[in-house]
Amino acid sequence: MTDQQIDQSIETNKLKLTAWGKFEHYGIVFFLFFIPIVPLFLYFKDLLNGNSKEINGGMLLFTIIPFILGLLFYRLQRNRLNFKIAETNLTRDELDKIIHQVSIELKWTIITSNKRIIEAKTFPSFFSGSWGEQITILFDNKRVLVNSICDLDKRSSVVSMGRNKKNTNRLIDEIEKASR
Repeated sequence: MTDQQIDQSIETNKLKLTAWGKFEHYGIVFFLFFIPIVPLFLYFKDLLNGNSKEINGGMLLFTIIPFILGLLFYRLQRNRLNFKIAETNLTRDELDKIIHQVSIELKWTIITSNKRIIEAKTFPSFFSGSWGEQITILFDNKRVLVNSICDLDKRSSVVSMGRNKKNTNRLIDEIEKASR
């Protein structure tokens, strides 16, 4: 993540993705929006050629249902970019110990670690039900921002079998427990 992406993420409390990351994260949405384009294109092509046909119920369903599902998945995927935030007075060393403990417990592999960000990934087994998760932890004064989404470097996925929630909740809970 670049410094600009980190600044934007902290400012908006939303994980900022690269262009390719957006394509990967919203892949299901693009696919669902593409489905209705085909029958609409064919309908308008026939209309321009003077062979207009009535829109039947099947074509209408084939157009509307994927579009509605696309909107629902867009909202779902957009909300997954929200950070969960913990307010804390812990030092960075104390936070690092907590993150290290949770990373061992949840089998995270730290990819990037500096004063502003820690990025980690999981590499689950084939039969785990997940391709892997990407965990992002940002540090902003007395706030720790945590996000976990399906790994953008793996196959596109909209299901993590609860692992993303487990990643964020476990770390936030440990930070809040240590902050008391």
